[in-house]
Amino acid sequence: MPTAYFGTLDYTVVSGDTLGQIARDYNSTVANILKFNRIPDPDMIFPGQRIVVPLSPPEAIIYTVNPGDTLYLIARKYGTQVNNLIRFNYLFYPYTIYPGQQLVVTASLR
Repeated sequence: MPTAYFGTLDYTVVSGDTLGQIARDYNSTVANILKFNRIPDPDMIFPGQRIVVPLSPPEAIIYTVNPGDTLYLIARKYGTQVNNLIRFNYLFYPYTIYPGQQLVVTASLR
């Protein structure tokens, strides 16, 4: 399990939950939730299941990557640092991002 940079929340799934909804409720992303849990199929969660939700700083936004985006361009657009994007999205070298991917974008932590 990765190290959480802003803490985690233990969450118990209730009937009707989806990972997408849980991610929206806690200002996270499905990708980050999947990185913290051993969920073989993100569409197959069940009531009573306990999951770990990595938390984001309260001022963080969730950004959907567009074609042509790079970590540098996103960081510059939102006044943050590339390292913050890497850290809060638990990205690994070569830090590949793709259109449609959701990223946690934090304020600069300088």
